[in-house]
Amino acid sequence: MKNLSFSLVFGLLFSWMMVFQVSAQIEFVNPPDTVYVALDTLGTGALEVHWDVVNNGNGPLDLMVTRFLVDTVSPFNYPYDDENEGAHERFCWGPSCFQYGTDASPNNPAFFVSLDSAETDTTFRGDYVPYGVTGPTTIRYCFHPPGQISSGVCHQVTYFAVETASLGETVMRPRDGFELWPNPAQDMVRLQWSQPVVGELEFRNLVGQLKRSERIPAGARSHEVSLSDLAPGIWLVSFRSEGHVVSTQRLFVD
Repeated sequence: MKNLSFSLVFGLLFSWMMVFQVSAQIEFVNPPDTVYVALDTLGTGALEVHWDVVNNGNGPLDLMVTRFLVDTVSPFNYPYDDENEGAHERFCWGPSCFQYGTDASPNNPAFFVSLDSAETDTTFRGDYVPYGVTGPTTIRYCFHPPGQISSGVCHQVTYFAVETASLGETVMRPRDGFELWPNPAQDMVRLQWSQPVVGELEFRNLVGQLKRSERIPAGARSHEVSLSDLAPGIWLVSFRSEGHVVSTQRLFVD
């Protein structure tokens, strides 16, 4: 019985160490949180996002991508059918740009991106086609070893389509974004907006699991949040207003 207990504890500890090790190795370069497009300037094209993926570890990594729909406009064409209407999305990774609506790159070595220590990959791209539909769509992309989503690192992007370029300039004002201070933080963090807001905050870990949701008092321009129930590490802090995720930032908790 003691041997069994020891094996179980050792196995869990080893799994946790592997998750931490892989997560600590992956870093993104300048990933956007929210990107905007005006339909009258985009036409029928796609809104593109891009960031580099870096292996900061001491050993090689094989990576695939899994993406999750967090919040979408309506109609949203998923599962994708080229005969249906609605906004849709695809991503490119390694040698391939996958079909619209693809949830994950194949668990097949031919589609993995292999990164040696200190190597950077520049192939990731997200393509969002509004298809004439205005509003925000939020998608989370997770980069992870084959079959190990929980040990990867994720980033969440909100694609925001508006009718005209002039409206787009209004929407892009920093009133909807927020500042985090301090960051890294320990016991408490303050969020600051440039003008009064109404909505709620969501705290998620890097695999997208919601840890806490907290309402912001109507008309507030700043809000303090206790971090006592958040474990040290990286957390995704999202500001949600009128049912949509407006902005997401990464918070480092010491």
